Amino acid sequence: MQINRLIICALASLALTSTQNVKIKIVAPKAWNDRKALLLTREKGFAAVVHSIRLGFDTTHLNMDSDLLPDLYQFQVSQKKGALTFFFDPGTEIRLDTTNLAKSTVTHSKSNDEWREYQTLVQAPSDQRLNAYILAEANAKKRNLADSARYWVAEQAAEREKLWDSTADFVTNHPKSYVSLYLLKVNWFALKNRNLFEKLDRSLAHHRNYRFLKERNNVIVKSVQPTQRK
Repeated sequence: MQINRLIICALASLALTSTQNVKIKIVAPKAWNDRKALLLTREKGFAAVVHSIRLGFDTTHLNMDSDLLPDLYQFQVSQKKGALTFFFDPGTEIRLDTTNLAKSTVTHSKSNDEWREYQTLVQAPSDQRLNAYILAEANAKKRNLADSARYWVAEQAAEREKLWDSTADFVTNHPKSYVSLYLLKVNWFALKNRNLFEKLDRSLAHHRNYRFLKERNNVIVKSVQPTQRK
């Protein structure tokens, strides 16, 4: 029986660290052929996983950890300006912008479409408002207007709360999205008590972020249960 348990544990461990062959298409100028590029994870709290790519091929095949797909990645090209941050799905196509890689076009990635939706409708407008409030606070302090400065500080705090509310709404409305999984992970400190983990679809369970969140959610559940029994 003990041997059987060890075998089961070993197989489970292998399953969690399995790899898969995925394709990525990178459209770049011929002048960039043979130039080295890097594709790396951008997960806070985890060490970066880096894949080296040589440009000039119509399709590149990569062996990647299956529990890191889809996820947020960054693409860089040696000696070229900018870096592209995007959600990578197997089969993603990138058409490189030769002046600034950050402006490159990403297609064939459902997750990246959802990422752009969040960035465009939620994150970017919030950032604009927050930056305006920060500037207004600085101007008030420069003019020695203490009450005005405090007002703009309060507006900044309120804007952060609004962003978390909007992020929670996005997660609720996109329960099968790997973007929701990522957003819940990076905002866990602010969203952990909103019962959002339970709303995520089980189809995400293979992902490392899901396991990461499950462990932390279990801690919250265990801490609440004794209080409820009282």
